[in-house]
Amino acid sequence: MAPENKTIRTLGTLIRVGRALRDPEPTTPDPAARVAGLGDAARRLGSRALDSARVQELGTQVQELRASAAARADQRLEALISDARARRGQTPPDEVAALLARRRHEREEQQQRVRARAELLAHAGTPDERRVLTRVAAATPWAGGEATTLRYTQLLDDLAPQGGAVAEMAVHRALWGLAERRVLAVSPHGVVTAVPTLTAQPDALPGR
Repeated sequence: MAPENKTIRTLGTLIRVGRALRDPEPTTPDPAARVAGLGDAARRLGSRALDSARVQELGTQVQELRASAAARADQRLEALISDARARRGQTPPDEVAALLARRRHEREEQQQRVRARAELLAHAGTPDERRVLTRVAAATPWAGGEATTLRYTQLLDDLAPQGGAVAEMAVHRALWGLAERRVLAVSPHGVVTAVPTLTAQPDALPGR
């Protein structure tokens, strides 16, 4: 082999080795780490979807539709029982009348909670305020939620899970804007509660 060809081959080899040392091949990620990363991404996407104002609005509409459907079904049942008894010249037994009255009362209370939730969410002036109110409503029995103590720090964790300064400031701004308008109240111990609407009857609040 000619000396110049050998020199060219040697230089080519050295160049390839240099590139390999400078730009090493990426290592294959650990499968567990890859799965964990996918899980984190899915949770972030799910969180953004649940925080979407449109999704929240659809959730409210679903609750209203369910309450209306249940009301129509109960009213139809009451009418059928009354009509059947009336044709036979009978009145409903006391226990049946009591059951129907109890179901009617429960239905009215459910409808009242749905209306109260809608009134509470209507106070939102921005998407961030709606996110805050939706979370508070979920912890407010008179608005259809569960009776739980919701603290300021928990709201930040729920609505700004990454802890970013911009995201947390948006939650702070929304929360204090609602507090200034007396839509929400914040206790000295950091418990956040909704101020009852005209429709709502205040519940016994959890310990502060």
